[in-house]
Amino acid sequence: MASHAQTTERPEDLTSAEASSESSEFTPNKVLMDLMKCTPSAEDKLPDGSPARIDRPEAVDAINAIMKKEFPGIDFAKIYGGLLDDRELGRYERGEVHWPSEYRRTAMRIFFGVDTDKKLGFSRRRLALQPVLDPQQLNREDGSEAAESAGGAAVQALTGSRPAAAHRGRSRTVDASTAHPARVYDYWLGGKDNFAVDRAFADTLTTKFPWVPTAARSNRDFRVRAVEAVAAAGVRQFLDIGTGLPAPGNTHEVAQRITPQARVLYVDNDPMVGVHQRALMTGSREGRTDYVEADIRQPRLIFDDPALANTLDLREPVCLVLAAVLHFIPDLAEAQRIVRALLDPLPSGSFLIVSHGTPDFVTPQEAAEYERMYTAGEAIARTRTKDEIATFFTDLDILDPGYVAVSEWRPADESDKRPKPHDVSLYGVVGRVR
Repeated sequence: MASHAQTTERPEDLTSAEASSESSEFTPNKVLMDLMKCTPSAEDKLPDGSPARIDRPEAVDAINAIMKKEFPGIDFAKIYGGLLDDRELGRYERGEVHWPSEYRRTAMRIFFGVDTDKKLGFSRRRLALQPVLDPQQLNREDGSEAAESAGGAAVQALTGSRPAAAHRGRSRTVDASTAHPARVYDYWLGGKDNFAVDRAFADTLTTKFPWVPTAARSNRDFRVRAVEAVAAAGVRQFLDIGTGLPAPGNTHEVAQRITPQARVLYVDNDPMVGVHQRALMTGSREGRTDYVEADIRQPRLIFDDPALANTLDLREPVCLVLAAVLHFIPDLAEAQRIVRALLDPLPSGSFLIVSHGTPDFVTPQEAAEYERMYTAGEAIARTRTKDEIATFFTDLDILDPGYVAVSEWRPADESDKRPKPHDVSLYGVVGRVR
């Protein structure tokens, strides 16, 4: 079996395993399928005494054993992207997952005797994507099965209301019976635009993780510093999706402080944010701000809204701001498609700002407890590892200092005065479109 060290690959050498086909959203990973077919079983034999072809359960057991051996300090039973199972290996073969965790890729390279991820059929090549959802299905309000199958149930569970078409100056009825991320976040920041259900939900989480309000404040501070850095680099246009309720340091305030001509389009799906949109549209005379009520899972509607054309010039660089929003998309593949659908219309020289919850900075026990809460519906953010978050930045150049805790991204405070990575548990990353 080969060493798990991986040789360097040029982007042009990567396979097209992630390209979509006309008949299916996924292209089977034929490289991995062939490896499975050619790998003999160590347990089963054919009638003539020769080894049988290995099956998934045996392969999974062997790969998991290699992971435990190669990474003895990791409790794979408790981390996200840890121990492999038959179902996940099947997803890899079907091409539903293009970039497994580093632990799994390492073990699979050793098991199959290859020295690169390319030889497993895995790549991080940029995708040519179809629209994430059909807006005609997603916008149906009649509760039909078609609307639910398009993803309405997931959005309703997350936001407490069905997604609506992008629009300005007109908000749906605010649902005060279900917690919403924007209002929960507002509560953690000390705001007053939240309901009892939001406070109860937030308090349940902070009972287990008292540092969560610190994480919320650190996240907002990161967004301010990241926007400052991008504006200082000469970018004058910002598309801020998952805006949240207005608070000091809104994107347009930060950008226009550096460049008065800066233009900002805000997007959020919470009607409460729409109620406060006037605060988001009071900027400098030289610049421009506007607001669209829309769902991040509807990129096409966002780009088709007249407010975008009136505010942003897509011939010039745009900074896409996705601060603490992607972790509300449960499925990694869907989150990847959303990011690509949002980045594809933007020209070279544009930027992507992301902050995202992660289990990487907490103890295994804390990670396991959060996973239990998430499964039970007591938490709504799908945390992801550094490797998973990195898939949002395929083909982008990462700005220094790279993938770090939000409190460590170009901090303004001395190290002894800022929160530790454990107490924020959010990655902050900024990338530039080539």
